[in-house]
Amino acid sequence: MNDVNARAKQGIKLLMGRQVFLQIFTFVGGVVLSRVLDPAEFGLYAIVNFLVGTFSLFGDFGLVPSFIQRRSELTEIDLRVGFTLQQIMITLVVFTLFIAAPWLVNLYPQAPMGTVWLVRILAFNLYFNSWRSMSALNLERGLQYDRLVRVEVAAVLSYQGILVILALRGYGVWSFAVATLTSGLLSVLLMYLVAPWRVRFGFDKKVAKDILRFGIPFQLQNIASQAGGWLTPFVVGRLIGTEAVGYLSWSSSQANKPLVIVENILRVAFPHFARIQDNRSEIERLVSRYLSYLLLLSGLWFVILLLAGPLLVRWIYTEKWLPAVPAMVLYAAAISFHLVIWLTGIALNSCGLVGLNTRLVLLRTVGQIVLGIPLVFFTGYIGVPIAYLLVEMAMMPWVISSLGRGAAGRILKPLSWVLISITFGILAGSTILLTSFPLYVKAVITSVAACMAYLGTFWIVGPQWLKDSVTKDLLTRLRALRT
Repeated sequence: MNDVNARAKQGIKLLMGRQVFLQIFTFVGGVVLSRVLDPAEFGLYAIVNFLVGTFSLFGDFGLVPSFIQRRSELTEIDLRVGFTLQQIMITLVVFTLFIAAPWLVNLYPQAPMGTVWLVRILAFNLYFNSWRSMSALNLERGLQYDRLVRVEVAAVLSYQGILVILALRGYGVWSFAVATLTSGLLSVLLMYLVAPWRVRFGFDKKVAKDILRFGIPFQLQNIASQAGGWLTPFVVGRLIGTEAVGYLSWSSSQANKPLVIVENILRVAFPHFARIQDNRSEIERLVSRYLSYLLLLSGLWFVILLLAGPLLVRWIYTEKWLPAVPAMVLYAAAISFHLVIWLTGIALNSCGLVGLNTRLVLLRTVGQIVLGIPLVFFTGYIGVPIAYLLVEMAMMPWVISSLGRGAAGRILKPLSWVLISITFGILAGSTILLTSFPLYVKAVITSVAACMAYLGTFWIVGPQWLKDSVTKDLLTRLRALRT
């Protein structure tokens, strides 16, 4: 178990280091895109990406998580059968999207000419994702993230570079399509170089049945989870238009910046928990440890966006994005609740409790849809993040209780320091907002004051083991820099 924990910790460090570097690069690219492109263009790409992504959900059968979660070692026939099933399903999805693209685009009367071919072109990226999956899952299952990180860094850099260059040259929404396909192809080539797997087809009834037994319930859970996000493209897109979708897509992207980093940590959590799935007490302990790190980050980001968000948006992204600020703050407020639910779901899946987690996910989705539709009618597109926040708040204690009797109290009570840190961060930042500094000065000072108060309070009331861990990591990095 110690070896598994050590490899998981190393994997988290590698992915976090990668993400810090990429966040700087993607932030600069995001600023350029926000200034060059209109909200309607962001909205159009979000809709097209949603259509392709939704169909891909029905073409997937949870192959990768099924193989990662499995207790026994994978054999060559396992990989062959999994790859064969995957290619059959992806081909059906791509063919369906190609034929159905005109009908799908007609759901959005305001969609411009060429949207049909945008859907068709992006559909082929599903092949690239599937072709790299066998190599990638072998690396993830073994917690070998060093080689995986190199490939993903190259893919993201190529995507952002191509996207920004084409957007500056006036290619608009087509910049996303070219960048997606190019980075997808590069990712496939590099993945086969760092983790070669000889492509072979094969079929075995028993193996296929074992794959589908875990994979299909897992994918149904994934579909149920994604369905909550269908409010934006289906309801908002049809009733209000692509500009409103653009505001929601952009605000969600900005608010969820911590989730980009968090996602890398949780990628490690699933194989980590799966390797120790028979030790429930250890999993509960690790859930609490993971959440301490994650909530430290999400709480700080919420405080910054709540106080300095409007100032930062005006200064960095221009005033055309100010209508998206309220939605951005609401999405940021929901992150901490979402993280608890997300990590708990990973723990349940890793223990093989896919059916239980699927029911919980379905309940959340139904709540978001039932609450979100009337809110959109009465409040406009802001109803989507309002519904999301309310449902996440209501579901969080229920979901975490599914880990066992008393689990909610044992896990959540030690995390109360987050609320104290948020409170003092807000109080400190609010005092700066009362000043008459220039826009950019006020934005920076407000952010700094809120951060210092938040982190200072954490250092006083936060758990000692977390402070010791942070201190140890900082000292290690300082020694590395000196040498």
